[in-house]
Amino acid sequence: MIFILLYLTFLFIAPQLWVEPFVGAPVDFFLYPAWLGYCLFTGRFAQLFHLDIQDRFFLLMLVWIVLSMALKGWTDNSPQILQNYAKWFLMYRLTIVTVGDVKRLRKVAVLLLFFALVLVVEGIQHMHSPDRLGWAGQTFGWVDESAAQIGLDKRTRWINIFDGPGVFCVAYTIALPFALYYTGAPFGWLTRILGMTLVAPLLLGIYYTGARGGYLTAIAIIGLFVALKRGISLKRLVLGGLLGFVILMLAPGYVTSTSDSHHSAQHRVDMWVQGLEMARFNPVLGVGKGNFKSYSGSLIAHNSAIEVMGETGFIGLFLWIGMIYMAFKEMLFFQQQPSIDPVDRAYVGAIGLSIVGYLVSAMFVTLEYETFYMLLAMSAVVGRALPQPAPFSRRDAFIICVFMGFFFTLIKIFAMTY
Repeated sequence: MIFILLYLTFLFIAPQLWVEPFVGAPVDFFLYPAWLGYCLFTGRFAQLFHLDIQDRFFLLMLVWIVLSMALKGWTDNSPQILQNYAKWFLMYRLTIVTVGDVKRLRKVAVLLLFFALVLVVEGIQHMHSPDRLGWAGQTFGWVDESAAQIGLDKRTRWINIFDGPGVFCVAYTIALPFALYYTGAPFGWLTRILGMTLVAPLLLGIYYTGARGGYLTAIAIIGLFVALKRGISLKRLVLGGLLGFVILMLAPGYVTSTSDSHHSAQHRVDMWVQGLEMARFNPVLGVGKGNFKSYSGSLIAHNSAIEVMGETGFIGLFLWIGMIYMAFKEMLFFQQQPSIDPVDRAYVGAIGLSIVGYLVSAMFVTLEYETFYMLLAMSAVVGRALPQPAPFSRRDAFIICVFMGFFFTLIKIFAMTY
């Protein structure tokens, strides 16, 4: 697990960006070769090439990204985008092979929670620092006037991929499900007390980011967690969702408004409309990966699904959703297996809830980052614990297509209403 620990250290804490003597260290140039060497030395190297359905979706998405760039326009950012996705795919495969089974997956979950809590301490200290600077010397994020409605005059952020309040909040929300699952069965009373103790600072960290999407994500995670623990039926979940929608409409304006002094929410909806137009006129390949901002002339989509759809077309969106769909299908199959260790069942439930939270956050900000593919790698480890791999059928393809149509229509109706 040493390589998972190192990877998460460089991702979350990022000492290579602010801690001497690590500043400027070429992390990728020694971490990945050493990680590959470890797989070779332990006889796991050949497993890197054994791809399941979810892995193939990821690989096909990479191929489609390359095609979209080659046929729709190569930009100065294209090499960096390709490097990022290739690196994320390698990390994804290395994580699967290194972790191997659900028992070891527990340790990865604990590490994710640990690093999120370290950043919670950083965020709380930053919020109350006399010089208004964080550990890495970073300043606060921009503050909308309406944030005063909930008592905020500053918003925390971090560095590396977490350099904005919205994406910084994701570091907390992906860890929140694990802390929540610790608060109940099958864990003992000491672990439950620990879980209750950890939930509070995570929620405080989320609050200090002032991220509307983060607030909605936290509400969604807690609501779904309670529903799952109580064994609420699908019908009641739908009714609860409708009730939640009504409550959301009655929530403070800072959370729900599509109008603010910085026009952040309005710009998001404008970019969603741009993404729909990109897909409408370029349904197969989109406008090319990395070309959203060039096409819109101002901003990126601030919505991962819309950005994927606009830049890589409906085929790219199908592959992206297919990868996520298979992740949930594998975890559902695992939960349905008889004689599963209740603790393993809880950890897998937390992984699924963490991915749900990530997707809710991705509705409000583009979150194509390695954190997402780390979570998907964890779900893929669960899939390998199944007696038989989860199949992908025509019915599954049909479900994905229906969801794509529903998503496109829903965003279109919302944009027209807006």
